[in-house]
Amino acid sequence: MIKTDSLIAPILKNLGIEEGVRLAQVKNNWHKIFAKPLSQHMFPSKLSGHELLLNVDSPIWLQQLGYYKREITQKLESYGVKDVRFRLGRISQKKQTESHTHKTAELSSEDAFFIEDVVSGIGDETIKESARRAIGKSLTSIKHPR
Repeated sequence: MIKTDSLIAPILKNLGIEEGVRLAQVKNNWHKIFAKPLSQHMFPSKLSGHELLLNVDSPIWLQQLGYYKREITQKLESYGVKDVRFRLGRISQKKQTESHTHKTAELSSEDAFFIEDVVSGIGDETIKESARRAIGKSLTSIKHPR
């Protein structure tokens, strides 16, 4: 059997949406990657290559997080992040939700937003719709393995 990752990665790269997908994955899993209070005071803003830009909500946290840059980077390595930068900025109010544990196969509004964010860079409508369906199916199967 061939892993799905090995098939999808080249397609995402050819479509030019690989970074967008990785950033959306980091955002979607943010509260799983970092516990409170870290997850409440920093949030991913932009991914350029292997560098992730993190918005931080106050100068005090900005200074404090600088001391933990190496540990933060290590936690993000599985998403292809090799370096992080911090800047003062607005933090998303997205909270950890229970939607990942519900026994329903419907997509949440967060999932729909995630899908639209990922496919927004695809120009061809046929490919865009196929990607929407594939990602939607993937998200519901991840939440509810058979």
